[in-house]
Amino acid sequence: MNKSYESKSAIIVLYGSSDYKILDKKLNGQLDTMCLSNSIDNKDNLETEMTYPSKVNTRAICVVKTDKQSDNDWRNLGGKYYSRYKEQVDHVYFDDEMPKEVYDGAMMAKYSFSKYKTKDKPTYAEIHVDDIDTIDMLHESVYFSRDLVSEPGNVLFPAEYAKRINDTLSPLGVNVKIYHQAQLEEMGLDLLLSVGQGSARDSYVVVMEHMNGKKGDSPIALVGKGVTFDTGGISLKPGRNMGDMKYDMGGSAAVVGAMHAIANHKVKKNVVGIVGLVENMPDGTAIKPGDVVTSLSGLTVENLNTDAEGRLVLADILTYVQNEYSPCCIVDLATLTGAIVATLGNEMAGLFTNSTEWSDNIMSAGKYSGEGFFRMPMGQNWNKMTDSKIADMQNIGGPYGGSTTAAEFLYRFVDPTIPWAHLDIAGMCWNRSDKDTCPVGAVGFGVKTLFNLVKNEKKSCEMAIDEDMKY
Repeated sequence: MNKSYESKSAIIVLYGSSDYKILDKKLNGQLDTMCLSNSIDNKDNLETEMTYPSKVNTRAICVVKTDKQSDNDWRNLGGKYYSRYKEQVDHVYFDDEMPKEVYDGAMMAKYSFSKYKTKDKPTYAEIHVDDIDTIDMLHESVYFSRDLVSEPGNVLFPAEYAKRINDTLSPLGVNVKIYHQAQLEEMGLDLLLSVGQGSARDSYVVVMEHMNGKKGDSPIALVGKGVTFDTGGISLKPGRNMGDMKYDMGGSAAVVGAMHAIANHKVKKNVVGIVGLVENMPDGTAIKPGDVVTSLSGLTVENLNTDAEGRLVLADILTYVQNEYSPCCIVDLATLTGAIVATLGNEMAGLFTNSTEWSDNIMSAGKYSGEGFFRMPMGQNWNKMTDSKIADMQNIGGPYGGSTTAAEFLYRFVDPTIPWAHLDIAGMCWNRSDKDTCPVGAVGFGVKTLFNLVKNEKKSCEMAIDEDMKY
């Protein structure tokens, strides 16, 4: 806690102790001049807000610790109070004895994407705390992810996206490999390329290597869908809200943000991130409903709906990362289906997996990070719904169970002996209204979960595959 304050600065202090004398000392005796609206010693109250004389420039909010509150309650509290005062004061000072989640919530709420505003740019209070440590650097990574998702499609197209990944991650020691259109054609990633063939923009694949673990250990693979703009292709989306489809690369942004955090913290693990970057457009060269394309794996796919394009991108890069890196476990992220939003709303992401152990690890990392997941069902009956009469499979499974049939489509491209999880984050990537820890817009969902998952994962090569998923 800073011991002195600028006279012109109004200051908010969030404090995690009920000790009046300590708090008064940190405020240089100013607390004695204030009138308390409630007793600080009342541990049943989550918060106590103090009134203060007009001549005192310090505003103090005392947060009283209680066992009744979850970590997310503390995050939301920090975000709520920061959002309330961020435009009224110059500085927000946090005490280092408070729950760290309070500070975390405030930092998450501080983000603003205003680079394209030419006037009335918002200016928010600076946040100060004595011991920032890991939690601060994670915010850098979340902000990076949010920035990527927030960029309009005319600015962040595949080539520019690949450049930003390289420019940001390479200085952190990440080995970034960029594969352009001609290389992808030679490599045989035809499913991915079919999605972008209607665009004037070339498609790209970017591989990010962080090999900071034991030599010879198989890496954890993080796989992300990066459709920088999704019109739906020939299966054109309705015009209303189509502008939101700039965030259809949110899965890739989570992977890129996580790789940023992993490198920034020099995590002692072998990790490979891979993202497929395409633009789905409906010109005369675009893939048509009914077209059949051969995947990198050799399996043929009948494309019955060109708006079910993300799974085609993921299928080829899932095959590539398994062929080239033999990962010990895999997690992919995508804004994949509207069906998951219909099921879970904007409260949780859908989790599909072949391993209960892997699911438990992801759920635990998500809970620790303040990001919610709900395990969804999988099984052979749903898998059969993606059978095609003229090809090995089709890219949609029928009118019902759309999020599960999409996951089953992906599972056909996964070695069933490898622990794998698919995270459908379609309902969590973008806020349509302000929340305590995130303003309207990009959330950066998944970055913290992936970071904590990788950092704490210890049994990746020992996790069992569920018996009913061995098909």
